[in-house]
Amino acid sequence: MILHENIKVNTNIIYEPKGKAREYSSAALNIYKGCTHGCLYCYGPGCSHKSKETYFSEPNPKDDILRRVRKDAEKLSQFDNPPEILLSFLGDCYQHEETNLGITRDVVKILIAYNLPFTILTKGGSRAIRDFDLLSHYSRASFGTSLVFENQADADHWEPGAATVLDRIETIRVAHGMGIKTWVSMEPVIDPVQALHLIKMLHPFVDHWKIGKINRNKEIEEAVDWVQFRGDVTLVLHKYGADFYLKKSLTGF
Repeated sequence: MILHENIKVNTNIIYEPKGKAREYSSAALNIYKGCTHGCLYCYGPGCSHKSKETYFSEPNPKDDILRRVRKDAEKLSQFDNPPEILLSFLGDCYQHEETNLGITRDVVKILIAYNLPFTILTKGGSRAIRDFDLLSHYSRASFGTSLVFENQADADHWEPGAATVLDRIETIRVAHGMGIKTWVSMEPVIDPVQALHLIKMLHPFVDHWKIGKINRNKEIEEAVDWVQFRGDVTLVLHKYGADFYLKKSLTGF
């Protein structure tokens, strides 16, 4: 169900995010029920009411996904200004198995066919380049990657199944070079120093930043001066003339 332009749309698989997720997108589509990236900070198991072992063990595509997406896309295409759809909050759309399954590519083709705006968020790195031929010719799409570390050892600990940091950086660079609108989700920030370094490195080919701190980790939260980081990151982003959004987790102090 989506509420758009004060009209309730009885969608099946494209939905309206609630709570903190709403800061990222007014509509979303999760292609997979699980994710093999196995990130330690992942909220997927809790939202899916599954154990981490089960959630991280297999991608588990949603049943009859393409038919359901096509049906919802047809409904939303009736609006003059349909909501932007995020792929995806749960179950990375370019996790390892997507290379063989190709479901995300088929979903992207459907969204384009119905002229719907959408954005992709992934830690899959170069696995997504396969579909840049579609995105580069479609002005209503954008491509984002999640990056919170420049140190690969830290990424290996926190994001063991995700693409390497360098792979994700190169992929966002390729997207930008192909004329695709790009963005970076820098959440959850765990090490402010690394976060600031990433912005300095990536700003020439990142069109938008979304930044938020780590939550539900008392030890790290208490070890960081988040007010100081908020000031530092704002200063750096303004220095580079960057377009950005600070999540309420950072602005609520």
